[in-house]
Amino acid sequence: MFSEVSLEHYIGTSGEIARLDLPEACAIRLKALGLFAGQQVQLSRSGNPLIVKAAGGKVAVATEIARGIYMRVAS
Repeated sequence: MFSEVSLEHYIGTSGEIARLDLPEACAIRLKALGLFAGQQVQLSRSGNPLIVKAAGGKVAVATEIARGIYMRVAS
C-alpha cells in the first residue's frame, strides 16, 4: 500500500513524485524544470527555498510550492 506526503517532509531522502496539486501555470513551470509525476527526486536541503535534485540537476522550490508536490511512499 502507498500513501502520499508533500515534498517538504522528505528532507535527505529520495522518492517518486506522485502528483502536483498546484495551479496549472505553476505545474507547467515545474514540469519544464524536470519536476513531474513519476520523476525520481531527492530533497537535498530544507528551508526556503528547498533544493531538489532531479534528472541530474538541482531546482530551488519555494516552501509554499513544495507543499503542493506530493511524493509516493510505502506505508
